[in-house]
Amino acid sequence: MKKLFVAFALVFSSCLAFSQELEFGLKAGLSSDKISLSNISQFEAKVDPNTTLNFGAFGRFKIMVIGLYVQPEIIVNRRASNFTVIDLVGGSSYVFSHSANYVDMPVLVGFKMLKLFRIYAGPNFQFLTSQKTDLPINNPNFQASQLKKKTTGIQFGVGLDLAKLRIDAKYELNAASMGSPFTYKTISPSSTSGMLMLQVGFKMFGLF
Repeated sequence: MKKLFVAFALVFSSCLAFSQELEFGLKAGLSSDKISLSNISQFEAKVDPNTTLNFGAFGRFKIMVIGLYVQPEIIVNRRASNFTVIDLVGGSSYVFSHSANYVDMPVLVGFKMLKLFRIYAGPNFQFLTSQKTDLPINNPNFQASQLKKKTTGIQFGVGLDLAKLRIDAKYELNAASMGSPFTYKTISPSSTSGMLMLQVGFKMFGLF
């Protein structure tokens, strides 16, 4: 985590050195994370996403190319889902919930059009801070499992700038495994995800 904060600071300072305009602000919104499970056998699993909150801060640096900008962010994000596990042998069905809290650090490169509309994409560096799994009670077949502490996703989206408001619709893809949210009968399924985020930001101040 410390190394990434240093790298984040280097990106921040590099953008600042070459920027013509810059702004800083706060943002918050809603997230809905759709988890997919693989490497499973002896059971089927259905995953229903829950809507959660995200919040954080952003900086935007206009580079010396018309319309091009870099936007690093620090976002506190929560991913939560309900799992339904169906045993293919006995036919038993179990329902439980899982949630995980992350600090997300996306570095987005975008293009602004007509002074209002934006398109952008970039990597999102994710750091797991905590997780909770409400496993079925008194069932020895279930065990808690651990997600990966560090993962990297890809974000892309569109945005709209209205005065000091910053409105965004993002999609994030984690194609690589994020780890396993639970273990059933010694089998730990691998999870990937696709998350939709809607955010509203407010420009606190700008320079140049």
